[in-house]
Amino acid sequence: MRKLFLLLIFAVSTFIAKAQNHGVIKAIILDSVTHQPVQLATVSVLKLSDTSLISYTVTDKNGAFTLHNLKQETSLLLISHVSYQGVRIKIDFKKGETVGLGKIYLSAKMLKEVVVRGERVPVIIKKDTIEFDATAFKTRPNAMVIDLLKKLPGVQINQDGISVNGKPVSKIRVNGKDFFVGNMAIGINNLPAEIIGKVQVYDDRDDDPDHLQPDYKVNKIINLKFKKDILKGLLTSLGGGAGSQGRYAGAGFAAKFTDQLQVSGRFNVDNLSGTTIFSGNYGGFSSANWGNTALSRQTSGDFDITKDISKKLKVHIEYRANDQITDNNTSNKTLRNIGDTLFTTISNNLAHSHTNRQNFHAETEWKPDSGTIVKFQPDMEYDYRTNRSAGTGINFNNFVPLLNTTLSSDNGRNTEFSYSHNFSYYRKLNKKGVSISFGNSIGYHPTNSIDFNDNDLMSYVAGFPSDTLRRSARNINKITSQVLSGNLHYPLSKKFSADVSAIALHELDKGELLTYDQDLKTGLYTIFLQSQSNNLTRNLFGESLNPTLTYNITRDIYLKGGVNILTQQIGNHFNNYTPDLNQNFFYAFPTGEVHVKQFTLGYSESIQQPSINNLQPITIVYDPLHTFIGNPFLKPSYIHNIVGNYQKNDYQSGLNFFINPGIAIETNTIINVQTVNAEGATITSPVNGKGRTTGFLRSQINKQFKKRGKWQVGVGAGLSANTSHNYFIVNGQQGYQNTRQFILSPNMYIDWNNVLTLSPSYRFTYSHTDYPDNTYSTHVAELRADVNLPQHFRWQADYNYRYTPFAPAGFQHNANLLNIVVTRRFLKKDKAELGLMCYDLLNQNVNQTHYVSATTISDSETQILRRYVMLSFTYHFDKFN
Repeated sequence: MRKLFLLLIFAVSTFIAKAQNHGVIKAIILDSVTHQPVQLATVSVLKLSDTSLISYTVTDKNGAFTLHNLKQETSLLLISHVSYQGVRIKIDFKKGETVGLGKIYLSAKMLKEVVVRGERVPVIIKKDTIEFDATAFKTRPNAMVIDLLKKLPGVQINQDGISVNGKPVSKIRVNGKDFFVGNMAIGINNLPAEIIGKVQVYDDRDDDPDHLQPDYKVNKIINLKFKKDILKGLLTSLGGGAGSQGRYAGAGFAAKFTDQLQVSGRFNVDNLSGTTIFSGNYGGFSSANWGNTALSRQTSGDFDITKDISKKLKVHIEYRANDQITDNNTSNKTLRNIGDTLFTTISNNLAHSHTNRQNFHAETEWKPDSGTIVKFQPDMEYDYRTNRSAGTGINFNNFVPLLNTTLSSDNGRNTEFSYSHNFSYYRKLNKKGVSISFGNSIGYHPTNSIDFNDNDLMSYVAGFPSDTLRRSARNINKITSQVLSGNLHYPLSKKFSADVSAIALHELDKGELLTYDQDLKTGLYTIFLQSQSNNLTRNLFGESLNPTLTYNITRDIYLKGGVNILTQQIGNHFNNYTPDLNQNFFYAFPTGEVHVKQFTLGYSESIQQPSINNLQPITIVYDPLHTFIGNPFLKPSYIHNIVGNYQKNDYQSGLNFFINPGIAIETNTIINVQTVNAEGATITSPVNGKGRTTGFLRSQINKQFKKRGKWQVGVGAGLSANTSHNYFIVNGQQGYQNTRQFILSPNMYIDWNNVLTLSPSYRFTYSHTDYPDNTYSTHVAELRADVNLPQHFRWQADYNYRYTPFAPAGFQHNANLLNIVVTRRFLKKDKAELGLMCYDLLNQNVNQTHYVSATTISDSETQILRRYVMLSFTYHFDKFN
């Protein structure tokens, strides 16, 4: 694997070195009347033979541009800007030549060398919108939208989602209409690239019409526009597969598009534990899937409809259903350092669960005029879950070879329902720049569960008795909430503006826990346990007022400051024999923000109230090993937040970079004080500690090299770090636990003529905790290869190597995961495909987790899906008018 990565690095280095001998174009673009620089004019170089895009950039603030590494061939230079007529110039390169075009003037008049009549522009930039001509980015036959997006400059697609120039994509739209908002992968994996004419990327300002949010907080929207000659269409695909070990899979997708209506549906049934094989109209694993945590089978369906009722009224509806059965086998080893004693617990747990989940989401938008927006968004979800589990445990320490053993079993069922809606009204007032908005949200979330638990403790030390528990617990909860909000945006002058927001909320949280012991004579759970039961109610009223003043020094520099005034009235009811706890709070939190070009620094303060469970003035003995003592004297935690952001997108060089650091300083932190005796029995009680400090750093850099001949290369790297300084108290010993984590993840993308695609990546994770002293790291290397051969064959391979040098004894240190897929397309227009695929060819897939908290180190290994071979068939049909 190491040699393979070195070979790839050498290949890229050679590619870059050779690129230095290729042509260069540079010029300055000016307004023909004012002779002022034209910023953000798009400059494209097209291959003259087929007008495919070779390279592109935009002019800087001085109107200048430079395009490097252009191949020695006759090319077409296209200069365009939304406010000017375009320029087209034919250029013949010589090896290593620099073509200096001097000053080029854009105007409404034609220049002698200019021909502009319906010229296709590969890339157009309009303020915050980038529009790509999809036909300028060549994709393989029968490619999906995901293959097209991967070729667009600045677009990154990985297991974490989609991003453009480092910013996450929050929505995929088709012809301006929302398309599977809750699952963007459905759209990009099932829509064929050949029907897309334009790809637009713009800021997601749906809930920010006044553009008050800073750029770094704003996500992106990708809008897929059909080709002009496609007015309506129908897409369908159907697939099925059967394999070894009783594995099966089936999937289908259908979508209908018209001018005013989009209707789409999808279903899936399989027992592949998340290693989905159907992606669009071809078979293939959607991911290497190291993260699957159990054996599962599922049946799911999705339905999506978007309808333009009129020019002013739009409706979007989604429905999701999922039925999943999961089997889990987990081995766990836990070490706990208490003074000079090291407690060890080795346990195993078998679990079976069945979950049925259904979701409904709708969005209605009404724009009665150009200055008014009314939105209503209701959501509903229903969950029904049954579960049963059985576990064993062995406990010992460095002084006693065997303290006790445990046998436990649990079975229960849980029902949840939730309803919520958000209503918003936005209105631009008569005075320029003034706007008001009002909002209302309501939430209703009842849950009902019952669990039966058997727990047998066999003690092997004197003075600590064995114990048998046969217990049932019924838990009934209901949470309701209402929020009213109002906002006013008022420009005071050209440089000053004021914003005032007010919020009033009410939240009622009622929970009742009824616990019973089993009557061994009757077998019924009729012995009520008062000390194990509770009837908790939290009634919270809150009001906040947040005035903010913004001073715009220049277009790219502003200062923002304000104060968040917050009041809370909280009533805590515990039970009928314990006094209620009523609390009143008043806070005034300063807020501030400084923005200088691409850099933003913000400051805010917040509080976190203790939970009502921690405030209970009672002692609960769950079992001989676990006791909890509540603390009604807890105070809220107070948090200072400092967050920075820097983002740089250089279209000239194809380099995108962002860095996002932050720190949170917390006082009155709520921590759990633990008292552990020699047998391992633990008493836990929450208190306000001395504080906690946490910091983070997120950064990403991507570089896409100019296309050279048939080669396209991109490189990138992510870097993140976390640190924490946590206060703890165990057996009277107090101090700080310092934790540091570092993650480095470089990646590369290499494509040759849409025939060969290589995507190598590497992820190194390092973490260290000083109390207990623990170091842990993992190395994950991955290589994805995609080869399209003649005669309609396609080969895909995913290889992952995982190495964990600090895994404890009995746990696997390294593993190799190799997935292979071979497909053959046939029938008219290659709409059918036969696939042979093998998941985990080497039969080494493994799932391990490592966790450090306070004095505890925990390692677990979970049974997951291993090798299987599957034969699949997919068929895709489309019809467009």
